[in-house]
Order: sequence, then C-alpha cells, then structure tokens
Amino acid sequence: MRIAFRKTIFLHPALVFALLLAGCCLAPGLPEDPGGLKEADFKPISLNGFDPEDNAVDINDYAWSMEHFVPDGQDHGYVYVGTGNDMIGLVYQAIGGFVSTEETVEVTFRPPEIRRYREDVFPFAWERVFDYRNVTAEAELQTFGFRHMRAYRAQSDGINYLYAGTAGEVVEIWRTVTGEPNSWKLVWSTEAVSSVRSMAEHNGILYVALTDDFADDEQLGAIWATDGDGFWPVIEDGFGNPDNIGVACLASFGGYLVAGTMNVETGYEIWKLEGPDSNGGPIKIVDNGGPSPTNEIAGTMLAFQGKLYIGGMLNPVANITSGFRAADLIRVDENDNWETVVGPDSISGYGPGFDHWPNTYFWSMAIHENWFYCATYDQVSPFFNVLENLPEMVKVLWANARRANIIERIGDAGADLYKTQDGITWYRVTIDGFGDVGNYGFRVMKSVGDSLYIGTANPFDGLEIWRGRESEH
Repeated sequence: MRIAFRKTIFLHPALVFALLLAGCCLAPGLPEDPGGLKEADFKPISLNGFDPEDNAVDINDYAWSMEHFVPDGQDHGYVYVGTGNDMIGLVYQAIGGFVSTEETVEVTFRPPEIRRYREDVFPFAWERVFDYRNVTAEAELQTFGFRHMRAYRAQSDGINYLYAGTAGEVVEIWRTVTGEPNSWKLVWSTEAVSSVRSMAEHNGILYVALTDDFADDEQLGAIWATDGDGFWPVIEDGFGNPDNIGVACLASFGGYLVAGTMNVETGYEIWKLEGPDSNGGPIKIVDNGGPSPTNEIAGTMLAFQGKLYIGGMLNPVANITSGFRAADLIRVDENDNWETVVGPDSISGYGPGFDHWPNTYFWSMAIHENWFYCATYDQVSPFFNVLENLPEMVKVLWANARRANIIERIGDAGADLYKTQDGITWYRVTIDGFGDVGNYGFRVMKSVGDSLYIGTANPFDGLEIWRGRESEH
C-alpha cells in the first residue's frame, strides 16, 4: 500500500524520540492518600502482546480499545481489547515519508485483533475472537488497528451489540451480537478518513467520531451516526473550520452531544450539538486548545460530578519546540464555562502534565468506585529506548541530556496515573508505568465491577493489561 504523507502530520509519539534533549521535573509532594486504588493494587493479567508467538509476528503493541460486553441472554460478559499493531514500524515508515522526495511511500500494515479476558480458563488467558488476518490477504491489508469499541443497544431492533471501529487506509465498523469468534459482521466503511477515534451514545443514537490521522489536506473531521440499522452523516466539514482535520472524542453531557476536534494549526475546539433545540446548530464552547494552542487534540472526554473533563494531546514535536510544554486538562460545566484543572493557573495547582513536561497526552480516563482516574503518555520512555538500543546516538545527545538532567531522572519514565474525588486535589498512583518504562502510555481504562482494567501502549515489549482491585490490600 502506498500512502501520501503531509509534512505537518500530527506525529506519532515515538517519531520524535531522538529529539528529546531535555529533562523532566519530579512530581511535587502529595497529601496523604485517603483511599482509592494504589499502585500495589494493580496486577498484570496478560503476557506482553497477549502471547509471545503471536506478538513476534503481528507486534501487538497497543491496547487501543477496551469495552465490557454482556450479550443478550447471558448473565455475565467479558472485557474485550482491540489491538494497534507495530506502531514503531509505522513510525519508521512515516519517517521515510518525511525524508523521501516521492509523493507516496510504501507502508506495510500488520493485522490487528480483538481478544477477550478468560480468567475462567486461567489468569492470563486472552481468547482471540477476531483476527483481521482472516479478513483479507496480508499483502492487501489496509487496516492496522481496532481503535475504539462501544457496546450499544440499537434503537432500531433493541439488540445489544458490540461495535468496533478500525484505523487504516479504509475505515470500517464491525459488530457482533454474541462476542464469539466468527460472529463479527462488517456494517459500515468509508475511505474518507483514517480512523474511528471515539463512539458515544446520545439520546439512543450511537455517534462515531472520525479523524484523518494521515493529515490529508482534503479531509476534515466528521461525525456519523447510527440507530443500529443505517448510518448517516451529522458533521462532515470540521464544524466549518478547514483546520479541524479530525473529531477525536465524543460525550453525552448536559443534554447535548459534545465533540472535541483535532486542529494542529490553532489548537483543539470543543463543540456541542444535537441538543434540546432540534433546530439549533453546533455551538463552539472552547477554542484555541483551551489554555494553550499547543493542545492540538481534545483526545479524551469524560463526565464526572456534573463537569465534563477534557484531556489535551500535543504533537511531541510541539512539546519540544514550545519549551517542553506538556498537555493540559480542563473541565466544562453545563453552562459552557470552562476552567483549567491541570495546566497554567489551574484549580489543582498543577502545571501542564502534572508538572512533568514529558506528559504529552492525557490518554485515558475512567471513574471507578467514586474516584476519577486520569492517565498519561510519557515520552521519556522512547527517549531511553533510543539510548539503550542505539548507542551511536549517545555521544551526540549525551551533553544535552546531562545538562538537562535526563540521565539522573530515568525513574520518571513510564506512564503516569493520577486520581481525584473532586478534580482539585490529586493523588499519584504511579509515575513509571507500573514499574515498566516500556509502558509509555496507559491507553485505555475500563471500570467493571470491583476492578479497574488498564491497557498499556508498549511498543518495546508488547502491550500489557493490568487490573486494579482495592480488595487486594
């Protein structure tokens, strides 16, 4: 497959690891932890990449989507995880696209899969229920990940389905009524964008956020909708702004469908639409990336205690060129007033990225047992992977790294996880990827019963799934 790359594409985190020439700050001291999950409560429940044999071939390095699904007629369900595959390989190919004089560059995808947790078989069992290798020949593969999953009881027929949206040259949505192998059906596809970034139910309709990850000048962010029968467009023009090349997150909040965009020029925008006034058009409630236009993507969105929390994402290059500025977290009330939770002049007292400049993404959020959990992507990890695996770069980077205190603070590498009960006082759960700096991001989280499940992005050893249970104290 040949793909055109625009030079201003929103770069994948690992693409710029060789540019990381400065250090990070240790997180400040925190008040005594009053409860909720602690780092010791989390245990791994998967092997890296699910199993060594499959991971060696397909490189299952991102837990890219996660959902709990209970089919109709069943008294229990399973946690499902969709993979993103060989992200580092795609990054290296993208680098070739940037340096090549050709308009298009050959890109090779690896087939993604969906697994479900079968602890009834054994504690690390993840059953494969969908392997994209069975859909199309690998030489013709146009899909490299299942980027988002959502359970939805269809308005059209009342049946509960599990939907899975893909990322690749062709965007597809698959669904299943049972979750079993060989039960997945393709229900929609389009070549207009490159990934399904989010899905959310609002007033009985399932809405789908579409983003152009390849940053094609001719494609804009879009929202489609389905009632379980047909699909129809809701927004196709990036809310009238040609710089909104993606819609990256969705949530039902305050009677409206709220959407966050991807805008690499002036920062993300937040819009509300499909509200009580059926004749009203979309309303913009945040622009210019909120606290800073360096927040190029509104990547995560979750309602908690009457406020909608929105996590920003920075292009890792912008993180460096803006003076090592991390991402910000804001919250919006039902009257469209917003305030900074983590960032400049924040209500928490934390600066961008919880005062840790490599926290380039607020990557996932979850509510579990009345606590709000917020997780990051930490781009120190890919930097250290470079130092470890490419010794020839050490001599070039050593002086800058020493001067900026990177080497002394290697312990800060790895994804961060924080928790709060009010959005103001935050407690640290982990700042080092549960002790594995290869876990540079906590990509997805899901609260199910007494457990909080976390899926990591780990392009060095393969994805990991962790489960937190407070009862394990």
